[in-house]
Amino acid sequence: MKIGTRLILLLTLSISAVDLIAGLISLQQREASLLEAARVESRAHALSLKIALEEDYLSGRSLDAQRLISRLRENTGLFSLLLFDRSGSLQAISNDLAPEEVRYFREARQVIETGSSIEIERSIGGEDYFSLITPLQVHQERVGAIEIIQPISFVHAHIAKARRHLVMTLLLMVITVFIVVFLVTRFGLIRPVEELVGGALAVGRGDLHYRVIVARGGSELTTLAREFNRMADRLAEQRVSLQQEVEERISLERRLRQSEQLAAVGHLAAGVAHEMGAPLQVIDGRAKQLLQHPEASTETRQRNLTIIRNQAARITRIVRQLLNLARPYSLHLQPVSPDELIRETVEMLESQAEKVGITIELPGPPLPELPTLLADPELLQQVLLNICQNGIQAMPKGGTLSISRFPARSRHVPLAGSSREGNERDYLAIQIADSGEGIAKEVLPRIFDPFFTTKEVGSGTGLGLAVSRRIVEEHEGWIEAANRAEGGAVFTLYLPLPDLSDRWPSEPSTSRERNNQESPFA
Repeated sequence: MKIGTRLILLLTLSISAVDLIAGLISLQQREASLLEAARVESRAHALSLKIALEEDYLSGRSLDAQRLISRLRENTGLFSLLLFDRSGSLQAISNDLAPEEVRYFREARQVIETGSSIEIERSIGGEDYFSLITPLQVHQERVGAIEIIQPISFVHAHIAKARRHLVMTLLLMVITVFIVVFLVTRFGLIRPVEELVGGALAVGRGDLHYRVIVARGGSELTTLAREFNRMADRLAEQRVSLQQEVEERISLERRLRQSEQLAAVGHLAAGVAHEMGAPLQVIDGRAKQLLQHPEASTETRQRNLTIIRNQAARITRIVRQLLNLARPYSLHLQPVSPDELIRETVEMLESQAEKVGITIELPGPPLPELPTLLADPELLQQVLLNICQNGIQAMPKGGTLSISRFPARSRHVPLAGSSREGNERDYLAIQIADSGEGIAKEVLPRIFDPFFTTKEVGSGTGLGLAVSRRIVEEHEGWIEAANRAEGGAVFTLYLPLPDLSDRWPSEPSTSRERNNQESPFA
């Protein structure tokens, strides 16, 4: 039920209930007042007759007293008057039609004996009567009693008529109050409230152009409607301002993105120029020597041509790496054992690691029912070789290169630079950590950029990690790089796996941290 309907019913019923209670109380008071008036009138008649009859008895005219009672038949103000002698016997009655039940002989004798008046109210045959019996005394001697009988049914009839009038008045008042309350609440309360509710719903839907109708007058709802419209105006202005800010921000981000793209292209061009400039200079120099010394020995010409071919091969390698970085890979997917892939990679690096005094720590015992990867083994081995060689080069004075693998579960979306979440799935994490000096904080965000390298000139092209990340992403995985708290860097490869439920044993706390994508290294 709406609040307006409840308010109309509540006010109408409340006013009607108050008026009904007041009317009933008034009727009760009126009834009591009329009954008391009838009693008072009866007492007055009784007193007047008492005086007149006592005078007749005092002067010895008892017959005159009986004639007086008989003549009172003409008095329409009295229904009936009874005269009793000193023994309580009826001597005279003014109205023979009075019912036998209201002739109280026993009560009359009691009054004569005690000298005290008695009042009796009784209903007979549907009629109500009031009787007053009072003694007659002459020289302190009780000589009889009189009874005055008055019907009081007219009082109840009058009250019943008044009740009917009250009901009719109450019904008329209920209708009038309902109409008045309905009109007042409808136009003074319900309609303004409905306007405000409609405005709130419209603004909630985003329609800031909606305005409520402001009623005339200075009520609180009128003030509220004006303030609501002002609020909608301010919200509309703020939306326009916010849209302008968003457009400006998008435009700025677009320009920044364009600048970043230009910077990336410039950085890539600079890297290509830097990497290809040196071999081109060598080729140009050797070609000049051949042109300037046509008489040079065969051995010299052979050496220069060999150098030219080596530098051309270097340029070809750089171009191939650029092509690998830019074009989509054609993966040759097949089942791959992670432990077997790690073992083969370590075998390729053992001699290189031994020369600089580096110990390679392999994973622990194979995990039970270790699932195989569906991957391109040659490309994944290239990734492992790139990262392991970087780790070896970061420890020129020896150290430890540790390789481990553990299960992980994540919602990560394997896109470069993406922080969005996808469907949760299982991954195999391969972690490669070294005990070198680690990666500088200012360098860490750029290590996967093409041609970015901290190595000396001629020691690398800066494409290894960029190509490695691209290969892992082609496998729907990703690479993370961080520094270890005890020193050194750690690279973690996340490669997708089938469902691992019930396949992995309970992990130590460090493994659980890894599952939450929190590296155990700082």
